[in-house]
Amino acid sequence: MNLHLLRVFVTVVEANSFSRAADLLGISQPATSKAVKELEHQLDTVLLDRQGKRFVPSAPGQALYDYGRTIFALEREADEAVKSYSALERGHLVIGASTTIATYWLPPSLLAFRQHHPGVTVSVISANTDHIAELLLDCRVDVALVEGEVSDPRIDIRPWRSEEMIVVAPRAFTDEKADPASLASCLWVMRERGSGSRAAAERILAEQQITPAQVIEVGSNEAIVQSVAAGIGLGLVPRICARDQLALGRVRKHAIGSQACMRQLYRMRLPRRPVSQPALAFEALLAGRTA
Repeated sequence: MNLHLLRVFVTVVEANSFSRAADLLGISQPATSKAVKELEHQLDTVLLDRQGKRFVPSAPGQALYDYGRTIFALEREADEAVKSYSALERGHLVIGASTTIATYWLPPSLLAFRQHHPGVTVSVISANTDHIAELLLDCRVDVALVEGEVSDPRIDIRPWRSEEMIVVAPRAFTDEKADPASLASCLWVMRERGSGSRAAAERILAEQQITPAQVIEVGSNEAIVQSVAAGIGLGLVPRICARDQLALGRVRKHAIGSQACMRQLYRMRLPRRPVSQPALAFEALLAGRTA
C-alpha cells in the first residue's frame, strides 16, 4: 500500500474536508482528491461515501482510517525514539495539560524549564482530560498532565499533586446552613463531561449527598466563576481558579462538609513509548517542584 496515499486519506478524514486536508499537506485540492481516488482504485473499494460536497467514511474506509492512524502514530513514535538520544541543547517538547493545570499550575514550571534549557522549544496543548488522553495515545504530546483519572489499559497514570476544590456562590447567597436538599435545588454551573473538573465536582457533591436538579455546562472553570459572579447559580471549582474573584468580593465561598474537599491531579505515560530527553527533564522538574 502506498503510504503517501494513505496519509492523504487519513488527513482528509480527520479534516473532514478535501480543501482543509490539502492545506495541511501542502498540496492542491485536485491532487488530494486524485490521491484518494487512486487509493480506492488500488484497493478496489469505496472508502468515502460521497453525498454532494459532503462525505463520510464507508465501513472499509473507517477500518482503513483506524489502521492508518495507528501506523502514523507508530511513525511518530519511531521518530521520537531516534531523537530521544539527542542532547538538550536543542529539541522540542509538547505538553498536554487539562485546562486548569495549563492555566494555573504549569506556568512556574515552564519558566523554570526555559531558564534551564533555553534551546528547547515548548508547546502547550490545553484540553479536557479525555482529549489529552487521546493526544497521548496518538503520540502527539510528550508530557501529559490531567485533572481526572483515565481508565485505559494502554496508559500508565500516577498521582502528581492535589488541590482544594471549593463551592463558590454569588455575593447575595447567604444561606450558610443550606442542607443538601436545598443545595440540590439550586442551579449549578459545571464543566462539560469528559473534564476532570466535572468528574471531581460530581464525586464531591455525591459524597455530600447533593444531586443537582439543574446544571448549565460551560467550557472552563473561569467561565464557572464568572457565571457565579453574575448570579446564575453555584459552582464547584479549584480554589486557585476562584482566588481573584474571591479577593475582589465578586463571589463568596460556601462551605459544604466539615473538611476541605480535595482532588488529585495526575501524570500519564505510555509504558512502552521511549521518553525524550526534554520530557524526562521536564518531569524531573515537576517532581522537584512537588516534592
